[in-house]
This record gives sequence, structure tokens and C-alpha cells, in this order.
Amino acid sequence: MKSILALVAVVVTGLILALMVRLGSFKPVAVTQSHHPSMMLVYKHHVGAYHKIMPVLEEVEKWVKANGEKCELSFGEFYDDPDVVAEDRLRSNAGCLVSAKPAQAMPDGFKYRETPPHDYVVAEFDGAPSISPMKVYPRANEFIAEKKLTPQRPVFEVYKILENNQVHTTYLFPVVKVGETDANPVGEK
Repeated sequence: MKSILALVAVVVTGLILALMVRLGSFKPVAVTQSHHPSMMLVYKHHVGAYHKIMPVLEEVEKWVKANGEKCELSFGEFYDDPDVVAEDRLRSNAGCLVSAKPAQAMPDGFKYRETPPHDYVVAEFDGAPSISPMKVYPRANEFIAEKKLTPQRPVFEVYKILENNQVHTTYLFPVVKVGETDANPVGEK
């Protein structure tokens, strides 16, 4: 009986470790601060749990690609802190970074805007975006505190699919110096 329990424990531990490796739990998070240029966005609004944003993202990607853009970089734009706001009230946008404003009329619910240039804390991660609340956000928040910056909203997650179906995510945390107001907010007006 002890050998069966030991075998089950080894198998379960192995499966957990394999999942952690696949998700990128052991990959590093590189955090820097930089001034980022403006971004041109085609997107659609989403209200609800952040992990349920994927159908909105796929809908926008499909339209953008069908209308002549590549959508090599897609994004999620997250307005609310899920530790403070109820899951069913979380506000976000999902879509594609584009090279120009679409010439054709967009479907109902689709929007276009250009963000202003802004200062960001930038985190780079080659793991699954689903583990970013536990892996990336705490590291970025530590960096923001160390540099004595004030975080702003929304936070952008910019996704690039790599050759092996892995995801490289660039997290853009808008910041201002402590005591300053954000004269050029990046979110929707």
C-alpha cells in the first residue's frame, strides 16, 4: 500500500512540475522603465472576468486580418484591479495593434484610438499570460515601489505568438512620479 501511495505522489508531483514548466513558472520576468511611443489600437470592450476576454480578442483579430492588417501583436487592456472590483464588473478592451486607422467602417462595438506616448514600467515574460497575476504583476509592483512611482490604469498586456505556439507578453504599466498627476492618460476618454 505504501508503494502505491508513493507512486501516486511521484506521478502527481511530476504532473504538477510539468505543468509549471509548460506555463513558464520558472522563466524570468525582465522589468525596466521606459518611455513608450503611441500605439494605434483596434479593439472591442469587455465587461466581466479577465480570463474570459479571449472570444473578444479572437473576434477583433479575425476582422483586422480580414481587412488587410496582420495583427502580429494583440493586446488586452485592463482597467480595474481584480482584488478590488467584483469579477462581473471588471472593465477591459481586447484587440490588435495596427499600423494605421482602418479605412473601412468597423463593425458595431469596434473602436479605434491612438494612445499618447507615455512612461511605463515594462515587464517582459515568455510564459503563459494566465500566470501573470502571480508571476509578473507582483514583480512589476515591486519595481514601481522601488522606483517611487505611482501606478496608473489601464495596464496593457501585448501578446506575440512565437513559432512554437509559445507566447511572449510585454506588460505596460503606465506610471508617473510620486506626487504628479497623469497629464496624458493612456486609457479611453
